[in-house]
Amino acid sequence: MPVLLSENDADSRPLTRVDIGINGAANDHESLLQKVVDDRPNILPIREFYPGVANLFSLGGEIPVETGSGQGFIDNLLVTDDGRLVLVETKLWRNPEALREVVAQTLQYGMALSQLPPAEFEKQLRRADPKWRRLGQDESVSQYVRNRVASRPLMELAEDFEDRFDEFRRAGEILLLVVGDGIRPGVERLIQWINGTFGVSPCKFGLVELCLYNLADGQRVIVPKTLLRTREASRHVVSISLQGAAREQVSVSVRGEEGETTIAPVGPLTEAGLTSLIQAKNAPEVVQVAEQLRDRLRSSGLAKRCSPAEILYGVEIEGDFISLVHLASKNVYFLIPIRAVRALGEERFVHCKRKVNSVADFYQPSTVDDASKSSILNPQYGVLKDKVGDFVEAAAGIAETIESAMAAV
Repeated sequence: MPVLLSENDADSRPLTRVDIGINGAANDHESLLQKVVDDRPNILPIREFYPGVANLFSLGGEIPVETGSGQGFIDNLLVTDDGRLVLVETKLWRNPEALREVVAQTLQYGMALSQLPPAEFEKQLRRADPKWRRLGQDESVSQYVRNRVASRPLMELAEDFEDRFDEFRRAGEILLLVVGDGIRPGVERLIQWINGTFGVSPCKFGLVELCLYNLADGQRVIVPKTLLRTREASRHVVSISLQGAAREQVSVSVRGEEGETTIAPVGPLTEAGLTSLIQAKNAPEVVQVAEQLRDRLRSSGLAKRCSPAEILYGVEIEGDFISLVHLASKNVYFLIPIRAVRALGEERFVHCKRKVNSVADFYQPSTVDDASKSSILNPQYGVLKDKVGDFVEAAAGIAETIESAMAAV
């Protein structure tokens, strides 16, 4: 229990804990926790999880996300100054579902976020509840965070923030925090079980208490507290493998007093899997365009990679894969990563945007000639009807330009 000290030791006294889960007002009190995290994200003890991180930025709250069990809403979504997402679920531990459902729900949300294409991810941020919405209509995550940093002189942002943000999210390296007013011992046992079962990297899970105490003048103080040490006793995290081979072999079972919930992590998308998705979600004429595109890409000489939700084509330079063409179930999009943009320079970057947009609108037409803008569109496959050859030729030409530019750096 915290103690409020005064100049006169006799007047020093312990603070009274505020029990915010009583009197049947659980929703209001959970909203209070949510508002605190949104308004003052740095109240979370982020350095307990990422020692090199100095600041957190809120990307909004009540953000809709589709999971295998339907649509849910993320309470708070934050990003660190080096590009890592932090997903927060606020819960009062008197709620009966806390032991099992909140952990399962948080894991599902994290996996769903890692599988969204960049344009769709930002679209979901704009669909947040208006009172929690942060991104402007045409504003990217990078632009929003940089504007926040620019308004606060003491804050800094990683130089390669844009690249790291996309790479961390796609790799599933997301910090999942359950934030409550008091963590039950049963929840700690649950997380210890997950930690002991699944080991390390990349998705991290942690428990945080935000404890409220009354002050004599009617104000309140919040004391953040991180719970649960890993086996190394160096960080309060639980790590679950969601990528690579382990992702195809492991399912997460969350076991608690009310029963068991199983979440099967999704492995990298296969060619056959993408074929099934395209056929299920598109009209026959669009399926034909998509198959023509995939055939041409396979014979284009471009390097290929598979993520949980997409198949990507690009160029590999000394082991570094630069993704350009992204194929999903209904959409195709073209994106030049920031590290490649820097190597290209302003003139060549604009040239590349013009080249791909001469086939179809993949970059915002209003920003094609602006070297400082990289906002992309996320068109459906039908936009390439009778243009597949031209698009693959443009992509291959841009890949060669990028390879030449990065080799010269």
